[in-house]
Amino acid sequence: MRDNFKDRVSYSRLDGADSNTIEIKKRIGENIVPIAQQVKAILAHARRLAPAGVKFELTLDKSEQIGLMVADLENNILTGLILVFAVLLLFMGFRSSLIVAMAIPLSMLLSFVILQALGITLNMVVLFSLILALGMLVDNAIVIVENIYRYMELGHGRVEAAMQGTAEVAWPVIASTATTVAAFSPLLFWPGIIGDFMQYIPMTAIVVLSSSLFVAMVVSPVVCSLLARPAKAKDKTAGPGRFVRSYSRVQQAALNHPAVTVVIAFGLLAAVGITYSRRGRGVELFPAMDPNQVDISIEAPQGTNIRQTDRLARLVERRVETLRQDPRGFDRFDNIVASVGRDGEGHLATVRVLFPDFEDRKVWARDVMADIRKIIADIPGADVKVQELRKGPVQEGAVTVRVIGEDMKKLQAISDDIKKTIETVPNLVNLRSDMDTVKPELVFVPDRKRISALGVSTATISNFLKTAVFGTKVGEYRQFNDEYDIRIRLPLAERNDINDILRLRVPTEAGQSVPISSLGQFQYRPGMGTIHRIDRDRAVSITADAEGRLGSAVLGDVRKRLAKLNLPAGYKLVYAGEKEEQDKASAFLSKAFGLALLLIVCILVMQFNTLSVPLIIMTTVILSLVGVFVGLLVFDMPFGIIMTGVGVISLAGVVVNNAIVLLDYTRQLQRRGRGLIDAAIEAGVTRLRPVMLTATTTILGLIPMATGVSFDFHAMTLATQSSASQWWRSMAWAVIFGLAFATMLTLVVVPALYVMLYRLASHFGLGGLTKPEDEKHARPAQALEDF
Repeated sequence: MRDNFKDRVSYSRLDGADSNTIEIKKRIGENIVPIAQQVKAILAHARRLAPAGVKFELTLDKSEQIGLMVADLENNILTGLILVFAVLLLFMGFRSSLIVAMAIPLSMLLSFVILQALGITLNMVVLFSLILALGMLVDNAIVIVENIYRYMELGHGRVEAAMQGTAEVAWPVIASTATTVAAFSPLLFWPGIIGDFMQYIPMTAIVVLSSSLFVAMVVSPVVCSLLARPAKAKDKTAGPGRFVRSYSRVQQAALNHPAVTVVIAFGLLAAVGITYSRRGRGVELFPAMDPNQVDISIEAPQGTNIRQTDRLARLVERRVETLRQDPRGFDRFDNIVASVGRDGEGHLATVRVLFPDFEDRKVWARDVMADIRKIIADIPGADVKVQELRKGPVQEGAVTVRVIGEDMKKLQAISDDIKKTIETVPNLVNLRSDMDTVKPELVFVPDRKRISALGVSTATISNFLKTAVFGTKVGEYRQFNDEYDIRIRLPLAERNDINDILRLRVPTEAGQSVPISSLGQFQYRPGMGTIHRIDRDRAVSITADAEGRLGSAVLGDVRKRLAKLNLPAGYKLVYAGEKEEQDKASAFLSKAFGLALLLIVCILVMQFNTLSVPLIIMTTVILSLVGVFVGLLVFDMPFGIIMTGVGVISLAGVVVNNAIVLLDYTRQLQRRGRGLIDAAIEAGVTRLRPVMLTATTTILGLIPMATGVSFDFHAMTLATQSSASQWWRSMAWAVIFGLAFATMLTLVVVPALYVMLYRLASHFGLGGLTKPEDEKHARPAQALEDF
C-alpha cells in the first residue's frame, strides 16, 4: 500500500507553460457583459492574494469581442449620419438640411421607445438594421420638405406651403413607406434558428420606418412652418443646374425613343446576369469571416495513454510556435492554449490558437490557419485536424453527407467507401465520420459450461476484472479532517498487459482458485458507438470543411463523385448540414420575395387605382438586380443566400419609392392639362433632386458598413477595418449597387416605359391604365386614356 495521487486525467498549458484552465460560460439569455465584469473583479482580487510565481491570464473574453463589434456598428451609425448630413447640407443648404436631419434623432428616439416596449434589446443585428434604415430615415422628410420649399418659392406663405406641400405628396410618401414595410414584413415569419437570428432586421426596419413616417408627416411640416424660408434667387440657379440640364437632355432622348430605351435596359440586365453566371463566385450561405481562434484537434487511437497524447500535443505546440513571429517584426497570434484529456478522454487533445482583435490584426487568421495545416500534416500516431470556430447560427461543415439505412456494418462500409471516394476532392479538409469515433473493446467471453462446472458466477469474474483494471474502493483513511479513499487494483504495468490479467486467479465454490484464462477468452471487437437516427432510420454522417474555395463549389465536386457510388438496396444518401440550411433558406426567401412583391403591388393598386402603373413601377425591382450583380462582380463576392437575399428583398421595397413619387407627379401634371411628354419631363426634373437625395443618403448611410472604414469616436481615430463589416458587407453592397443602378434607370427607363405603354393603350384602345377622378371634367385631348 502506498499514498499516491489519483491518476492524471488532463493537462493544460498556456504558451508552453503548465496552467490550470477555467472556462466560464453564461446561461442562455443572460447578458455576458456584466458576467465578464464580475469575473475580472474576482481575477483582480485573486492577483493581489496570489503567491509569487503564480499568474492569472485572461486568454479569451467574448464580451470584449461583442463590445468591439457593437462599437464598430455605433461608429458606422455616427459616420453614416455625418455623411448623410453633409450631403443634405451640400444640396439643400444649412436651414433645409437641418430641418430634414432633425428626422434622424427624432425617429431614432421614437424607435428606441417602441423597441424597448416590444422587449427588443440592442444587439448586433438590431444595430445593423439601424444602419440599413439610417439613410431611409430622411427619405420621407426630404420629399416633404423639398415640396414645401417649392411651394414657398411659388409665393405661398410658410404655413400654407407646409400644408399644401405636405398634402400634395402625402399619399405617395405613405405608399412608399408602406411598400418598404411590406417588403420587410414576410421576413418576420422566417422559421428555424436562422429566422431567430435574422428576425431583428424586419422588426427594427419596420419600427424605424414607421417612426420616420410619423416624424416626416407631423413634425417636419410644423418645423418648416416655423423656420423655413424661401431660397434666394442665387440659390435657385446654383448647385446642380448643369446636372439637371444634362439629365433633361438624356430624358428627352429616352422619351423620343422609349422602346429602344426599354430594350437597352432589359438587355443590360440580361448581359449582366449572363456575365455573373459565367464569372461569378457562386453561392454561399453565410459570409466567411476571419476567425478569432483556430482549434487543432488531436485524436490518438482509442486507449492511448494520456501521457502519450500529451507528447503529441506538445509536438503540435512546438510546431505552431515556430509560426508566431512574422518576418516583419510582429506576432501573428496572441496565445497557444493546450488542453489534453478533452471530455475526459485520454486520447483526445485540443491546441487552440488565439488571434488579436480583428481591428488590431496585421495578418489574416486564415493565412496562419493554412500554414498550420502544412506544418502538422505529418504528425505521426494521431488524426490531427485544424478547424475554425464558426460564427453564425449554422455550425455544421460545408459538406455533410448522411447515409440512411439499418445495418450498422453496411453503414460502416458505405461510410468508408464515401471517405475514400471524396478524400482527394480539391480544397476538402477535415474529413470525418460518425463511425470514426467508435471505440474498440476487449471483451471477455466466458465458457459457460466450464464456469458452471466450477461454480464460478459471471458476476465474480466481472468484479475481478473491474478491480484489476479500474480498482475497487475497499475503505477510507482519515487523517486529521481529511478523508482518503483506499482502493485496491493491479499495478499500472500489470493492468496494461493482457497476459498479466489472464493470470489472475478467481475463487471457486470448492474454495480453490483457477486462472481466469481457463474460464473463457478475451476477444477484440469494435464497440457500438452512438446510434443516430433521422426520422426513425439509422444514419451515419460524413462531414468535411472547405478551405480556399466556396463550400457550395466543393460540395458540387463531392456530389459528382458520389453520383457514381453504387448503394445496396434500402440505403440512400442525403446531403445535409450547410446544404440543407441553404436549401431551406433559399426556399423561404423565394417565397418571401414573391409575397413582398405581391404586397407591394396591392399597395400600389390602392394608391393608383389601377394595375398597369404598379406593374410599370415594379420594373424598378427587376432593374435593381443589374446593380446587385455588378456589385458582386466588382468586389468578387459570392451571392449570399442570407445576406444578399435579404438585401434584394429590402431593395424591392426601397427602389419602388422613387418611381412612385415620379409617376404620381407625372399623372398629377397630366390631370392639370399637361401633355404626356411634357408631364414626364417636368416630373423628372422637378423630382430629380429629392430622388437623387433619397438614394444618396441611403447609400452613404451604408458606405461605412460596406467598406469597413469609419471614424472611431471612442479613440478619435480613423478605423480602416471592421469585424462587423465582414459579416454585413455583402448585404450592404447589394443594397448600395442595386439602389444606385435602380435610381439611374428609374429616372430614365420608368418614364420611357410609361410613355411607351400609354401610347400603345391610346393606339389599341386597351383598358386598365389609370383614369383620374376628374378625367370626365378634362378636355378630351388632355384626358388620360384607358388601356
